[in-house]
Amino acid sequence: MPNPEVDRWNEKYERESELWLGMEPRRLLVSFIGQIPIKGLALDAACGVGINAVYLAKHGLRVLGIDISEYALHLARRRIKKLGYPVEFAVADLSQPWLPDDYFNVITNFHFLERAAIPVYRQALKPGGLILFDTFVARSKTIDSPAYYLEPGELNLLFEGFEIIHYAESILEQSRSHGERGAAQIVARKPAAAIE
Repeated sequence: MPNPEVDRWNEKYERESELWLGMEPRRLLVSFIGQIPIKGLALDAACGVGINAVYLAKHGLRVLGIDISEYALHLARRRIKKLGYPVEFAVADLSQPWLPDDYFNVITNFHFLERAAIPVYRQALKPGGLILFDTFVARSKTIDSPAYYLEPGELNLLFEGFEIIHYAESILEQSRSHGERGAAQIVARKPAAAIE
């Protein structure tokens, strides 16, 4: 069955490919790269053209980048082929997520929200693994597509029981394309497994 989100994102990445390919790794990732292990496996969820995936691979991790957009992943694979880093990409719809339990050392999720994926991320992290999550927060009841926005304070609750290394919420400047909205970010460590 056709998925309108696939078409929308493929068109967006094709139309704006120069913009996406020119982006830098997310500031939160760069700021906390010293907390991230230099070995292991990372998941870059909703990875787009793979900017953060490449940054994680440069740091020493093997990386799996997943995204709903085949076109974005085509651009990402072209880039990785030139650079030769240990990154694989796969098309995945995170509205129906599945990931193996206790598998990833690091999971990143930037400017994307699918609430169904969050409990899956929690289970997919190895004990002691880190999640870096940064997305938008609704600041108005009239915001378009409220499912794509967290409520204030919600992100902190979604990772209850994890060790919170960093948590922040901020208000973003309004633009022609976006009304009043904010951002929330968290860096959190999954607790080590209990010794039996």
